[in-house]
Amino acid sequence: MPGMDTGSFARYLGRMDRAELAEVLRVRPEVRTAPVPDGPGALAERLSGRGSLAAVRLVSRDAVAAGQAAAGLGPGATVDAVAALTGGRGEAVRSALGELRRVGVAWPDGGVVCLVPPVLARFTRATGHMEVTGPPAVELGRRGADGELRSSVQHLLRVAYALLDTSRPMVGLQRGGVGVQERQRLGAALGLDDDYLLLVLDLLFAAGLLVQVGTAFEVTARYERWRGATPAQQWAELAWAWFWLSHSPTARRSAAVSKVESPHARAARWAVLRAGRDGLSVEGVAAAAYWFCPAVHQHAVGVVREATIVGVVAGTALSVCGEALLAARDTEALAAAVAEVVVPMRCEVEVLDDLKAVVFGQLTVEAARVLEASAESLVEDGARVWRFTAASVRAAFAQGWTQESLLASLDELTRHNVPWALRALLGERGRGQVRLREVGCCVVAEADVIAEVLRLPGFAELAPTVAGSAMPTSEVVTQLRSEGFAVIDDPSSGSVVVRRPRKARVAAPVEQVEPVAVDLPDLDPDEPSTAQIVRGRNRKLSKKAVSLLAGAIDEQSDVRIDYVDGKGEASRRTITPIRWDGPFLLAWCHMREADRQFRVERIKSVSPAPSSTAEPVDSTATRAE
Repeated sequence: MPGMDTGSFARYLGRMDRAELAEVLRVRPEVRTAPVPDGPGALAERLSGRGSLAAVRLVSRDAVAAGQAAAGLGPGATVDAVAALTGGRGEAVRSALGELRRVGVAWPDGGVVCLVPPVLARFTRATGHMEVTGPPAVELGRRGADGELRSSVQHLLRVAYALLDTSRPMVGLQRGGVGVQERQRLGAALGLDDDYLLLVLDLLFAAGLLVQVGTAFEVTARYERWRGATPAQQWAELAWAWFWLSHSPTARRSAAVSKVESPHARAARWAVLRAGRDGLSVEGVAAAAYWFCPAVHQHAVGVVREATIVGVVAGTALSVCGEALLAARDTEALAAAVAEVVVPMRCEVEVLDDLKAVVFGQLTVEAARVLEASAESLVEDGARVWRFTAASVRAAFAQGWTQESLLASLDELTRHNVPWALRALLGERGRGQVRLREVGCCVVAEADVIAEVLRLPGFAELAPTVAGSAMPTSEVVTQLRSEGFAVIDDPSSGSVVVRRPRKARVAAPVEQVEPVAVDLPDLDPDEPSTAQIVRGRNRKLSKKAVSLLAGAIDEQSDVRIDYVDGKGEASRRTITPIRWDGPFLLAWCHMREADRQFRVERIKSVSPAPSSTAEPVDSTATRAE
């Protein structure tokens, strides 16, 4: 039987030249894990492991046909015998067997085709007869112009900058990832569709630039180094992360940075790009994926979409960056290969007379710092602009900027071309009419915390991040602590610093962000209890059911509900409430394995959650239940 003599496999590997061996190791990353094979014998043993079955996903339909024929022929598996059995021409058969050799699952031994044991066993069990037909006709691709490629790469980097440089942190789900509503907010702010946003978020996470801490996303220690690198180095790290990503971000829609991974998506990515190296249309390869990568053909269309976003495909063919990605051994080599294409662009900021700033070129760290602090970010006609307002300038002053420092920074960014209207807006601080208010104590906090403090009696807004009170400092501290705020008294300045009250979670090792406040315009404004809210929205539930559901909402614990969706279909499912979302209850649905919105009035009954659930997953379910 071919494949049983691993000694001949070791001898074959020992005779391979460096380029061929490097190609095998590149597509078989599992063989390079510690302990690293120290010679041909150890490498042959590692290549003969179960990982060889995954390598078969990278080969074409002809390679599978030739491999199955070789397995059936046994010791008589010569090239001529395989050609006779599959009806293929000698050149096509040799090409198919070469694919198997290049992924490390086959080798020649005295004219006989040998297979590693796991692949031999898999091919031997295969039923039916496959023919070697040669590749289908695929037209040559149209390579996009350099300007088209640069535009794709620069847009990818700009979106990455916008997500990482923002002063407003992204809010994540408790179980990891960015939920639908937060993605909708980010997509609207940046002018992006959900697929593009999902892909960039996953790349930032995979590249080690973004990490989730509790329910918030934060930049990592690697961010400063990456942000200060050249655009070529920045792109290389994102493209490398995509190339090795084990899942397809645009193929799943529940949450970004999901822990669910599928090696099939990476195999499809590698197979489609490798097939496009000869100048073929990548779209044509994807359309004929049933031949180029039959084991993972369903992922091929998503590969083209993501490759175009990343800049690996320009037009309908592999770009210069795409070819460099396939040939590079690491991110440093990739950055060097694309340095002449992915070039830095000078950052130029132009402030128009309507107080809107437009950035041309690459947004620098300093430009992002100044604009995020003093202007409001928005999207107009698909382009990101910043608008200066009296409120945004006041917010900058509250953060510690002065009229002089802000004007100096803007002068540098605009090359001393700050329009009169913006100079006047900055100069209004300290000019014109003023109002005086006597205060006994100032409260300093984040803007959203100050908004909560202002709901208490005896406080007035002095600035977005400052509230004042005529009460003495000691009384202010007592009142705020009684309301659950964390208070730091600063007697020397006559002010106190407060932080948002947080709900302790025993199971979480990090501090959790408090859920968003309930928006209930149709109910009593005196903050009704959760049980009252549930009762107001569903008066048919029993007292026990109301108590169970309200308790689960307050504690964010599991509970089982009988639910009827908008189509009238009934189901029983276990949910973990997250927060109110307008008229909906946002919760993690264990059956759908995703966030879902539930209408309380459609809940028919409530019962304690079982200790464990094994509910089926229905991927066709809609988001609003």
